[in-house]
Amino acid sequence: MKRLIGLLTTLALGLALAQGGPSNLSPEMRQRFEAYRPVLDLVATVGLLDELDKQRGLAFTKAQAQKLLPILRDLQSRTDLKPAEASKILSNIEDNILTPAQLMWIDQTILQQREEARQRREAAGQNPQMGPGNLQGQPRGPGGQGGFFQAVAQGKPYNPFKEQPRAADNLKNLIALLSRR
Repeated sequence: MKRLIGLLTTLALGLALAQGGPSNLSPEMRQRFEAYRPVLDLVATVGLLDELDKQRGLAFTKAQAQKLLPILRDLQSRTDLKPAEASKILSNIEDNILTPAQLMWIDQTILQQREEARQRREAAGQNPQMGPGNLQGQPRGPGGQGGFFQAVAQGKPYNPFKEQPRAADNLKNLIALLSRR
């Protein structure tokens, strides 16, 4: 459940960016936030890897675990995660580690979760231009979505795998899981 909430928070942040982020941003700031989409995509994908491993026929092999572990440990130790780096890491995972069946499961799950989040927002009557910190009741500040927006807006280093407690916990648990292979 904790991981689901973390993933939903990440998805809400992605949806907020898709809708332009906070409503009072200049076009330049919107562009800066949009540039961080690869980081959010990486967080969403990594957030699903432990659940993927539990799916019948989709569990990671020992060889996959050995390829993933250095990547995940690197994510855990970085002070900053730039969009270009996140894009390369995600491409490496998708192109060189995951199987087509694993990729299909991840893509379908992300699409399903985005649709469910959209439906919940519509059912709740939420304003799509509302700040993302309010989409999931997430605090605005260090470790919350507001921390992300503040860091990006100010050009400060930001690594969601260190700054967002749920993403950090999920990554730690995934590393522990794969280390046992």
